[in-house]
Amino acid sequence: MAIAGIHLTRIGRGNFLLEPLRSLNIGGWEQLIQDIVTVLQQEHATRLYYDLNDLPVIDPVYYDWLDKLARICLTANIKMVCINMQPTAAFTLSKFLTGKPLFETALSVP
Repeated sequence: MAIAGIHLTRIGRGNFLLEPLRSLNIGGWEQLIQDIVTVLQQEHATRLYYDLNDLPVIDPVYYDWLDKLARICLTANIKMVCINMQPTAAFTLSKFLTGKPLFETALSVP
């Protein structure tokens, strides 16, 4: 699936893996989310695993991006699960959360 800044791969029945690249530009989040969700809907996805392995820190801007993507996925009946979150990223994320995130978390893809 060719979307600038990410690798999006089918990994099983209804499951997809999103791997952000260093070139990911979340400044254009509207088009990016539209492209991602369009592919997921066309492929009848039910779950999106978002790999955070290469992200040592999650700041409020990146959390906002994750939150927007999770909201739109939920609207499309697609569950978003962030995987491989580094301890430093979890720590920084916890500093500014005021409620439970809309995405789930897991150590890895089961």
